[in-house]
Amino acid sequence: MPEAIGHGQNQAFQPSLATPRTDKVAEQAKAMNARQSEAVAETVQRQAEFSSNRTENLSRQAEQLEKRAETRKPEDGLGNRVDIFV
Repeated sequence: MPEAIGHGQNQAFQPSLATPRTDKVAEQAKAMNARQSEAVAETVQRQAEFSSNRTENLSRQAEQLEKRAETRKPEDGLGNRVDIFV
């Protein structure tokens, strides 16, 4: 009857089997964290490129508006086209 209550060499739980499982789970967690970090880095890079392109576009538009304002003559304004009588 001693075998029924756990006497002897056999163990119900063998710690040597748990160690590789723990290592495997830890490796999977590291790999998942690395993939997640890479995805975040790619997203940030895309957002930075978008912001840079947007900045360049707005800068170009501002230059065009400045050139348009510089080439416009004062006599082209509304004051010379509309007669106002009081």
